[in-house]
Amino acid sequence: MIPEMNMKLISSHLILILLSILFSAPFLWMISTSVKADDEIIHDPMVWIPELPNRVTDSPYLDFEGHPPRWRKPPSFPNQKDWGVFTDRLRDAMKNHISSLFLGNQWPFPRDPIEPALFIRADRDIEDYLWMAVNTRIPEGDWKKDDAPQLFVDRIQTDDVVKAWQKLYRSLSLAEIRLRNSSAQDIGVSAATDHKRIPYTIRDWEQPIQLARVEIDISSPEEQIDQVMVRFRGDASYHRLTANLEYQGKVYETEEPAFLSLGEYQDIFWKFTPQRKYEIDHLTFIEKQGQNSDIAPGKVRVTLNLLPTPYWKVIWQRLVKNYIEVFRWVPYGTYTWVTVKITAINIFGQLLACSLVAFAFARLNFPGKEVLFVLMLATMMLPPQVTMIPQFVLFSKMGFYNTLVPLTIMSFTGAPFFIFLMRQFYMSIPKELTEAAKIDGCGYFTIYWRILLPLVKPALAAIAIFQFQSSWNEFLQPLIYITDENKTPISVGLFMFRQAQGGQWAELMAASSMMTLPIILLFFFTQRYFIQGVTLTGLKG
Repeated sequence: MIPEMNMKLISSHLILILLSILFSAPFLWMISTSVKADDEIIHDPMVWIPELPNRVTDSPYLDFEGHPPRWRKPPSFPNQKDWGVFTDRLRDAMKNHISSLFLGNQWPFPRDPIEPALFIRADRDIEDYLWMAVNTRIPEGDWKKDDAPQLFVDRIQTDDVVKAWQKLYRSLSLAEIRLRNSSAQDIGVSAATDHKRIPYTIRDWEQPIQLARVEIDISSPEEQIDQVMVRFRGDASYHRLTANLEYQGKVYETEEPAFLSLGEYQDIFWKFTPQRKYEIDHLTFIEKQGQNSDIAPGKVRVTLNLLPTPYWKVIWQRLVKNYIEVFRWVPYGTYTWVTVKITAINIFGQLLACSLVAFAFARLNFPGKEVLFVLMLATMMLPPQVTMIPQFVLFSKMGFYNTLVPLTIMSFTGAPFFIFLMRQFYMSIPKELTEAAKIDGCGYFTIYWRILLPLVKPALAAIAIFQFQSSWNEFLQPLIYITDENKTPISVGLFMFRQAQGGQWAELMAASSMMTLPIILLFFFTQRYFIQGVTLTGLKG
């Protein structure tokens, strides 16, 4: 008997665990996507767990693919052919061809001494990338021919191999440094570097490594530098890049570093003024007090340094990168603060109004009480779309358009469902408490405030949870009434972010996660009150 009971208990717990995983899967997928890199989002097959960054101590290095792409059989591939034999033949043919392209004279970049050996080590990953890039360019009829592997190889261009190799071979390269005035016009450009790679080895994690030191002539003595643009190819190491600028006898340093999170060319801007709204993204130079420069007039010296990043911080930067991008693209902090204000006011209004009205329906006797209660419940059948336009016209005439008043004032009139919920709680409390309070000389408000209200905390908690969820997720009302970005809540802000940056799926999932997480945490920590409030809703009155 006991083993049978234990099996039932274990089975029920397993079912609950499976159901929990099933229902939490969409949120877990959203969290996972919010920390993915762009190539992991569009990867085939789907990447469920993001790949952790490499611990880079030497550069250049090979960044092997953690999630190899899948070689899918083309729809026009003949069924009588063996797909496994075909892919083996194709890999053999690709190996020789891509090696000849890499070592050929048409290779666009100078090759480091260590590159040929690394290229051989990465040949299988290169073949995977080339398959993904070239297979869509093959005519359907070519798959049926006996020399299909060679026809495939003939369509591989040097540019395809370059792109595949750059995804694997990580190295630092400095393209150029440009000095610009306040009109964003070039007033000085560094000498050509031919995209020469900059190797480094980290021996001391506290010691910066000097990558480049460049002197640039300013085109005219009257010109003033407003910004410095560095075109740089990162190595996806998440190490930090800083710059020192020597100009007009002064020395400037970067206030914050730039993280080398990408493995491609990017433009990094530094200016002497902090980032302002709608300005191009840039970092800031600040003057180093007490230091002077011996740089000649009409010249500028730029020194680029690499600050090694501890691996725990590399992982942290990798995880929060998309979340930081959200705050760079939109004023997400402002959206959150506005949403918190609206939610807090609505919760207070509903608790006050609903508890008072429900107290009247539960404890006061007046003519037509039952009729008014039924009419109030009948308003629950009225769709909100029916009153939307009259409310909008009314609030507009009253001068409340583009204010938070239409989003909060209606909560002080109560909600029929919440009033019904509170009334059921009041009806479950013995009337003897009310009668005893009257004998002791308590008025109706004292009975409400000091006797009954402390006894209905589960109902108040349930209403607060329901209202929090409703106000936090409300989209249509703010969309109609609010036009000022500084008064926009998260729901509309997320919609605006999707319109402006619709293709940035990782950042969109990061913003969605930050909006969803408070709801989940609230329910997780207050589910006892939530369930108690729902179960006691049906008490007979």
